[in-house]
Amino acid sequence: MANPASFPRPAYGWYCLGVICFAYLFGFMDRIIVGLLTPAIQADLGLTDSQMGIIQGLAFAVFYVLFGLPIGLMADRTNRKWLLTAGTAIWSLFTAAAGFARGFWGLFGARAGVGIGEATLNPCATSLIGDYFEPKTRPKAFGIYTMSTAFGTGLTYVLGGALIGFVGVGVANTYDMPILGTIPALQAVFIIIGIAGLAPAVMMALTVKEPARQEVIAGGSQASWTEIRAFLKLNRTTLICHHFGVAFIIMAVYGWVNWLPSLFVRVHGWGVPEFSIYYGIFGGITGIISAISSGYVTNWFKKRGHTDGAMRTVLVGGIGLTVGTSIAPLMPTPELVLAGYVLAGVFANYPPAQALASIAEMTPNQLRGIVTAIYVLVIGIGGAGLGPFAMGWVTDNVFGDPQSIHYSMALVTLVMGLLGVALIGYGLKAFRTSVARADWA
Repeated sequence: MANPASFPRPAYGWYCLGVICFAYLFGFMDRIIVGLLTPAIQADLGLTDSQMGIIQGLAFAVFYVLFGLPIGLMADRTNRKWLLTAGTAIWSLFTAAAGFARGFWGLFGARAGVGIGEATLNPCATSLIGDYFEPKTRPKAFGIYTMSTAFGTGLTYVLGGALIGFVGVGVANTYDMPILGTIPALQAVFIIIGIAGLAPAVMMALTVKEPARQEVIAGGSQASWTEIRAFLKLNRTTLICHHFGVAFIIMAVYGWVNWLPSLFVRVHGWGVPEFSIYYGIFGGITGIISAISSGYVTNWFKKRGHTDGAMRTVLVGGIGLTVGTSIAPLMPTPELVLAGYVLAGVFANYPPAQALASIAEMTPNQLRGIVTAIYVLVIGIGGAGLGPFAMGWVTDNVFGDPQSIHYSMALVTLVMGLLGVALIGYGLKAFRTSVARADWA
């Protein structure tokens, strides 16, 4: 076990986590702003639901995972602080670049760039958090880290909705930008959010230090390919159930996060700014509660002798999300739909937060970057990539009616959620074995 005295001062560790969370906040905002702008983009560019599903998900996810594996290796072998700083700057600049896109392929390219930059996030963050905090504090630290997604979601909806209202997003509306002059209002939203995302990159470059690596297995500071293959083979059941189980759950989450604004616009006649304010405030609050409480739930399980506490928390979250978000879109009034998603949001951050805590718990330091990158590959394609696309495709090809988006959301959520819960439940025993044989020699 690591010596607590070898970790950085707690106050400094929490500060560095705060900067990482600030970057993650903008990263998640950059991911989902497209969903909020989907009605305006479709009105402006005439894209179908299937095309928008690709822009929302696959355009981002394919490059997110392609670059994830080499970046995961870099996180295990190079300076993680500078790697994450560069990634933050890259995804912010490509978000701004989306403001200059005037067609499907232009948006596709900008989203691909966002994916490349964000590929640095989870491998670097998982490794850094493991070295800033001793083991007993990590579940809470990962909960706080994942809370950034709740902040990002809430701010995207509240501030994004307000920004859309302020600049007057619409096919014929324009906005006066400094230097650029008069540009379409839709493009201005991308540019403003992208430029703002450079702030955490500057903070990271100037104030965050690379920590010493902790919990290193005997044999050196870098893992060989033989050690990597041996670890993956030894823990294959755990990793398959963990990675693919979380991917199915996240597939549903990314799907409804991106299509929720369209549901309210099409089915219930709400405007995007109106929906954004209500969901941003209430959904953001429950998301924050979810992220913070996930660490406490894990520790509650562990205090009662469950060494698989982190994975159990993932399972609890998956069950709560599947039940809540497969019922919510079918509610008869917009208020009940909103309430359903807000209540289900209590579980939204249990899977992603404690999935990362699980990786840190069972994986030596030299392997955390690459194991996290493999996890990111699976959830990137299976979750963030296919989730939005699946809901758009089902709307176009199964129900054949844009007004049936609520049925698509309910169906995809139910099927994917049940698959994810089944895999996580099956993998609990294997995870206990993996944790039991973790050796921090």
